[in-house]
Amino acid sequence: MALYLSRLELQARLHIGKEAEQWIGYTNEDDYTVIKWIYLAQEDRHQYSVNYVESFDEGDEHWQQVPEFSLLDPDAEESAVFDSVEEAVNFAVHTYGASPDRFIPGGMLAAEYATYWQQKSPSV
Repeated sequence: MALYLSRLELQARLHIGKEAEQWIGYTNEDDYTVIKWIYLAQEDRHQYSVNYVESFDEGDEHWQQVPEFSLLDPDAEESAVFDSVEEAVNFAVHTYGASPDRFIPGGMLAAEYATYWQQKSPSV
């Protein structure tokens, strides 16, 4: 499990130009699994984006770099830009089911994936 950012830490992180991520979940299709996550980033000094991504679950117990997984549809990445961190977080919550208290520092999504992997493969 990753260390979740407080709301103040999330705001501070975005204000200095660092990303925050959140594992949204997964969907099992007939012959593959889709994993979903979002990341928030500062676009310019006063704008913040919410980016929603879906990819194939290509990881295993050794390879868990979610941003490197193949995108479900490379042309379908969704992005929206807001004037405040609060607006971006509210959009993520209402549009993608994100939790305002489960954002993690950018680059830490592998820790969330590891938890998911252990739950789906308890013998590993």
